Amino acid sequence: MLFVLAANLLGGRVGRAIVAIRDNHIAAEAMGVNNALYKSVTFGVSAAYTGIAGALSAIVVAFVAPDSFDVFLSITLLTGSSSAASGPSPAPSTGPCSFQFVPNWAQDISKAAPWAIFGLFLIGFMYVMPRGIAGFLQLVWIRLTRRAVPREEAR
Repeated sequence: MLFVLAANLLGGRVGRAIVAIRDNHIAAEAMGVNNALYKSVTFGVSAAYTGIAGALSAIVVAFVAPDSFDVFLSITLLTGSSSAASGPSPAPSTGPCSFQFVPNWAQDISKAAPWAIFGLFLIGFMYVMPRGIAGFLQLVWIRLTRRAVPREEAR
C-alpha cells in the first residue's frame, strides 16, 4: 500500500519537483521549484512513513522502550538504505532486507568484534556494488543474458 502511495507521489507534480531537487537543486530552483517547500514536504512524508513503521513495529513486538533502538541499529538501517537502489521500484527494499542478516553473519564469524566484520562487509558491498544490490543483480542479469558478439578472425 505504501509503495503505491510513493509511486503516486513520485508520478505527480510534487514527485517531479522532488526528483529535480534530488538531481540538481540549483537547476530546480532556476526552473521555479520552491526548494524549501518541497524539502519540507519530503521531510513530512518521510516522518509519516517512519511513524507508520514505528507503529507497526510496536504492534509486532508488543513492547516499546527507548533502549530498544540503539546506535548500532541506526547504523545497520543506514547501511541497509545506502546499499539499496534508488527509484520508485521495489528494488530499494533489497538493501535493508539483506542487511538484516549481515550482523548475524558477522556475529558467526567473530564473537569479539562483530561490528568490525560488519564494517568490512559494508566496505566490500560498496566497492563491489556501487549501484546497490538491485543494480548489481541487474548488471549480472544483463551480462548473463546478452548475446556474445562474434569477433572477427585475426588475419
